[in-house]
Amino acid sequence: MKKKKLAWILVLAMSMSLLGACAGSSSSSDDTASTPSSDEASEGTEETGLTQEDTTLRAVSLVSAETFNPLVYGTTDKPVNHALFDCLFKFDNDGNVVGMLAESWEEDGLEVTIHLREDVSFTDGNPLTADDVVFSYESMLADPTYTYTLSMFSTGMEKVDEYTVKLYLANAYCKWENYLAEMLYIVEEDSYDPDADYTAQAPIGSGAYTLESVDAARTVTLTANENYWGGAPEFKTVVVSSGLDDSTALIALQTGEVDLVTQIGLSAYSQALQDESLTCIAFDSWSTMGLMVMVGDDAFRQAIFHAIDRETILAICNDGNGEASTDYFSELVMGDYTGIAPFTGYDIDLALECLAETSVDLSQTFEIQVFETTSAEVAQCIISDLAAIGITAVVTTVDANTWAANLMSGNLQMSITSVGTDMLSLEDMMVMFDAESGGYPFTLSDEVLELVRTAPYVEDDGERYTAMQELMEALNEACPWVPLYDTTFFTVYNSRVGGVADCSPATYVYYFGDMTIEN
Repeated sequence: MKKKKLAWILVLAMSMSLLGACAGSSSSSDDTASTPSSDEASEGTEETGLTQEDTTLRAVSLVSAETFNPLVYGTTDKPVNHALFDCLFKFDNDGNVVGMLAESWEEDGLEVTIHLREDVSFTDGNPLTADDVVFSYESMLADPTYTYTLSMFSTGMEKVDEYTVKLYLANAYCKWENYLAEMLYIVEEDSYDPDADYTAQAPIGSGAYTLESVDAARTVTLTANENYWGGAPEFKTVVVSSGLDDSTALIALQTGEVDLVTQIGLSAYSQALQDESLTCIAFDSWSTMGLMVMVGDDAFRQAIFHAIDRETILAICNDGNGEASTDYFSELVMGDYTGIAPFTGYDIDLALECLAETSVDLSQTFEIQVFETTSAEVAQCIISDLAAIGITAVVTTVDANTWAANLMSGNLQMSITSVGTDMLSLEDMMVMFDAESGGYPFTLSDEVLELVRTAPYVEDDGERYTAMQELMEALNEACPWVPLYDTTFFTVYNSRVGGVADCSPATYVYYFGDMTIEN
């Protein structure tokens, strides 16, 4: 059970990068994908003078909502979920976690007492209470997949009174607020039917919108909840489609067929920057692009670490955007550990010195396996860098499922991907280096593995900081992971729309109810 749980944590850690990969190199062979029509009727309203067309927001999402049940694992669309259901917490513009249904909270060791707002009603008019919160939590916990993710943050939740719950944390460093802001959607207990088919209907929530319809192409139409506790949304109708490649989505934005593209690739984003009618957001995320090296000894991996010119990779593969990594993971993941173990990056002479110490057979050709376009482009740059010190490598592109299977079975020599999410701390990330606990099959010494298995779990904060510093310094010597640059995510919308949070492309959490009608 422990191995399964930790393996799932690593899947979670990479989930945002997989979404980003789809956005960055998106293409679709789905013939049902379509942009929403803009030919709907335009009836004026006495209150605002705005037409139905004026108050309709058309968004392009990354994935389609195959189900609207947020309590059972399945293919759901986060922007749609966050329109239908509220969470205890939410993200502000900069990605900080603030209260939503939670009006206030106090931490006492590993116990968090959460006081709920008392002015929240579900869309059927019934009040939202602690019973609904505990029910939603326990329903997710009962799902075999969510059990793994939820239990890494908490060990239980109980009702204290009608508007108070107590959450029991799994450890002192987990990012429990982020998880509750992203994943724990509150559903009305009394009306929820665990046997219902929620592919065309949704459980009752307290969100800013209700589900009006979903068509054969899984285009979703949402209707504003005029009695929403946070205020009636300005956009009265939201139409969410998916399955558009970046080029088509950009053209739809420019022609006014859509108003918002939730995630878009770098090339389309760069083109959008030239259009004054569009607003473009770039947000440096919790994810870091890097090279995993599963072969060789320390000297071989050190040579690779110092041979890679990160600035050239940024210039060629990222249009000069971003900065070369100076920490093992993104600054948002490193948190208070930022700068704890600085390393030397690109140094060709040092790379050659390290290579002279290796016992690895350099006559062989090494494989860098990837599963998406951006990683393949980065791999080509790395192949050139490695050739400069006498290491021959080739890149192989496979589908994501094959890549994941090869990774977990130990059939990868090297690979390029992004890791990290707002829901995982640096301590959580360390599990990726421990194959026996469900992590990846890196070749690390027993001494380093012992630090991996102990440092994150030191209870005293000060002692844990010292232990983590020792661990990060050891990883700098072992070099199983070569951080390249922090991953940036992009969203683009037109001049009709305001109130889009800057962090949304990175969290993939959009609050349609907060968006405003401009112009």
